[in-house]
Amino acid sequence: MKSVPSPFALILHENGYKATPSRLSLLQILEKADSPLSINHIMKESNGNLTQATLYRALESLVDIGMVRQIDIGHTHAHYELETKEKHHHHIICKKCGKIEDVDICEIREIETIILKQTKAFALIQNHSLEFFGICKTCNKKDL
Repeated sequence: MKSVPSPFALILHENGYKATPSRLSLLQILEKADSPLSINHIMKESNGNLTQATLYRALESLVDIGMVRQIDIGHTHAHYELETKEKHHHHIICKKCGKIEDVDICEIREIETIILKQTKAFALIQNHSLEFFGICKTCNKKDL
């Protein structure tokens, strides 16, 4: 009986990449995460199955094909999450404790249309990133 390739493997093949164990492992780690992960966190979750060099190469290729999104949450390092077309979202981040929550509302598409009408040099916006920074309710209560 022939095994059925994972959806991740199919997407990788469609984009000209091999479904290596490293890429598949990385995608599975990101799929299980409930918030964007740092390189260090991904390394810990991989239980030694990913070297740092392999991880950086895999992330670069997965970001390039749109399977993974790099997020700037105001730290000195990037965080990464699985990009899903059906759940486009942004984040709100607590500047005190670092809590991250998804923001599922996105009205940016309308703004993209306005931007494209005003720009002279661009014909297409392929994606966007928007993060909100503030203070969570728990940290706000501590300050009162």
